[in-house]
Amino acid sequence: MARRVTAVLVGLGLVVSGCAVAAEQPRRRDSGVPVVQQRWESCDTVTGGEGLVRDGSQDALALPLLDDDFRPSAAVVCRAEPQRRPGGGTDLVAMEERAADVAALVAALRLPDRPTVGNCTLELPFVPWLALLDAQGRWVRPGVPTDDCGKPRIEFRTAYEQLSTERVATRVLRELESDAAAASGCSQDWADMVWATGEFGGGQGTVPDPLAPGSAAVRVCVYQVPVPERGGDKPAGEFESGRTLSAAQWTEVGRELVATAPAASCDTPAGRFAVLHLPTGQVYVEADGCRRILIEVGNGPGALRQGTAGLAGLVFAP
Repeated sequence: MARRVTAVLVGLGLVVSGCAVAAEQPRRRDSGVPVVQQRWESCDTVTGGEGLVRDGSQDALALPLLDDDFRPSAAVVCRAEPQRRPGGGTDLVAMEERAADVAALVAALRLPDRPTVGNCTLELPFVPWLALLDAQGRWVRPGVPTDDCGKPRIEFRTAYEQLSTERVATRVLRELESDAAAASGCSQDWADMVWATGEFGGGQGTVPDPLAPGSAAVRVCVYQVPVPERGGDKPAGEFESGRTLSAAQWTEVGRELVATAPAASCDTPAGRFAVLHLPTGQVYVEADGCRRILIEVGNGPGALRQGTAGLAGLVFAP
């Protein structure tokens, strides 16, 4: 059964760059045979769930290849991927799946590595986290044989994609997107680019006038910056609220933005900020700290300006 690979999905897929380069040095294959474990417990016990996301499973390209002594009767696939909730938000979910018909998969796993030679495309393989179980319940984690570019052999890819599995366990690891963020059209997390731009000496551009038509739909997303994030190179804010400005509200905000002066230097990071999403870019507004703003609209460099209490009142109004 085929699986689509996402940013956090542990599965098998390829991100194709479309250009050829010299083959990279392949991973050194561990010698010996896979270690036989006495009793399989669960994906959760073996990987911890988050380990699939943090470390991936490409180490399987260097694990010992399956030998003829271990005789698998089933396979277990451990993976983690985003899953949409009924309320619109998204969780990161760890899953355990089992397959009983593993003949083709086992045959592919017993193939040897091919020597790495020639030019290879810039493809990043996503390798599944697999365990093979025998009739006594013992298990091994086999290495995945590689082709002449150091990537999973096509025979293995095909066998894995055609593997029929049944889900036996599911566990929510953490929330990726809240229902409120999804409903508002805002991202769950966003970087405080006002602080980041100021720290690296950017924001020397000018403010376009007008910023956007008065009828433009402008979404306002407000974020809180956790204390440990404040003052970093690019502080990450967490979603607090979102709304859409009316045409009249945007006209007032736009007038305030155009009238702002260049920002003074600042040593006080903000605890909250807003991102205004315009058709042609974003405007960042600090709710506290030095109350600076960053206007990144159009193709020119961003403009770091000094906000006002009036602007903050318009942007952060309930």
